[in-house]
Formats: sequence, C-alpha cells, structure tokens
Amino acid sequence: MSSKEAARAVWWMVWAVVVVVGGCGAPDSRRDVSYDPRHGEAGLMDVYMPDGAGPHPGVMLIHGGGWRAGSRSAYTDAAKRLARSGYVAATIEYRLVGEGGGYPGTVQDCVCALAHFRANAPAYGLDPRRVAVMGYSAGGHLAGLLGVAATAPEHVPDCAAGATDPPNAVIVGAGATDLRGRDHSWVRDFLGGTEAERPAQYASASPITHVGPNKPPFLFVGGSADWFVDIDDNGYVMQRALSAAGNDARVLQVTGGGHLLNATTDNGGLMLGTSEVTPEAWIAIIDFLDRTVGR
Repeated sequence: MSSKEAARAVWWMVWAVVVVVGGCGAPDSRRDVSYDPRHGEAGLMDVYMPDGAGPHPGVMLIHGGGWRAGSRSAYTDAAKRLARSGYVAATIEYRLVGEGGGYPGTVQDCVCALAHFRANAPAYGLDPRRVAVMGYSAGGHLAGLLGVAATAPEHVPDCAAGATDPPNAVIVGAGATDLRGRDHSWVRDFLGGTEAERPAQYASASPITHVGPNKPPFLFVGGSADWFVDIDDNGYVMQRALSAAGNDARVLQVTGGGHLLNATTDNGGLMLGTSEVTPEAWIAIIDFLDRTVGR
C-alpha cells in the first residue's frame, strides 16, 4: 500500500469514527407505523429520520431471534445511531413462528415492509433508490434473502404496499445462507417440516440458491468464534459465490467474536451483544453504507 493510499485509509477510518460517535443531530421518529394493518403488532415499524429535508439514503433493520422471538426494539439504538449519521432508519416487526409466521409468510412481511418504506419515501425524507437492508442472525438470513430473491414469486407479498425491487445494498450479520442440511428444530419450525418432507422450501429459503449476476452489494459480518452460525460455512461461502457471479461482496470477520458474546476494550473482558455492534464492525458498516447507498 502506498503512503497516499494509507493516508486515505486512515482518513476514512477517522471520518467513520466521527460519524458513528457524533453523527448529526438527535433524530426525529415516527413510532408504530403500520406497513400491513392485517397483522396488527407484527405489521408495525418505527422510522428514525435525520436532520434536514433530504432525500436521505435509508436502512431497513430486521431483528433476529430464530424466526420465533425478538422485536424491533432490538435495533432501536442502531437505528438512532444510523439516523444521526444521515440515514433514514426503519426497524420492523414481522410474523414470528407460532404467531402466524414461518416460511414464506415471514419473508413476505419483510418484502412488504421494504415496499412500504419506499412507497412512503417523501414522508420520511427518504431516497427510495438508495435503501439498504440490514439484519442479524435470523434477521441476517431474511436480509440476505431479500437481497437475492425479493422478487421471487414465492416471496412477493399480497399486502397493500405490494411488491418491490431488491434492496440497493445488504448487510448480513451472522445470518445463515444455506438452510439445507440443517436439522434443527428452529429451522424445521420455520420451514414447516423436515428437509425430507419439504425439500423445495429448504432450497428456496436458502439465499445461496438464488445467487446470480446483478445482485446488490453485500457485506457479511460475523465472529470467528460464532458457534451458532459459522462464518466460514455461511458468510464466506456466499461471498465467494456472489463474487464469482460478478457481484460486490465482502466479509468482515470479527476476531474472537461470538454470536452473543464479544470481547470488549477491557483486555480479557466480554460483553453481551452481537458481533455487529463491536467498534470495528460499525466502522465497516458505515463505510459500506456510505460507499454503496450513502453520500
């Protein structure tokens, strides 16, 4: 790396830290926005807006929880941070397994939320042509699926907002990219049976099977010590497949990071949190967003 390239890299890192820590002013918000009234609480989103009229780039955040738990509140702090950094951020609910969710309904909810977000862009100061999707764990799986298969017939929703194009960029945090061969009760519940009983669903619900050319840019974030979603078998495998098809796809591996436990700045300490909220991950995420959909 030349001295000029090194200086540029340092400048961007400092700039990203300033944006992440300081950002813009306190974000305005709209809570309990209904993107699909048919599903009550499961059809709600919160929207956080930066200062200024815009139009601003946007990020739709999809929470994790094994498709059967969790809520949009898990991403409230991240949404506020993104809004302070100049992004319109939406945190969404979706139907969970056991509450009317499962495949493909849960995926259709996420597509419907993205369609609503874009359709109401003027109200949020959003540029609908610059919207990323970001999720963690089960939310990362759903974000990845939207990135490569939002327009697949089985994923198109019948909600009022209708269908929409894939997101313009995707951040997959510790999300499974291939559900085939995963004999786990959570996967079976999400897909409605075993792989032997529902092979087509296991394939169509796996982002890796939809990889092809002309996909949006992807960033995969995961920990090297994640025992639940191995980054080698998920993020790296799909990154290579996307790159081979001519797409922009990158991986950030957080050294020593787990699924829910990560190292802190205190040497030897651990924090309860996801690998995507580590400082190095946020620098990479903001840089990726700025490069793909941002300023």
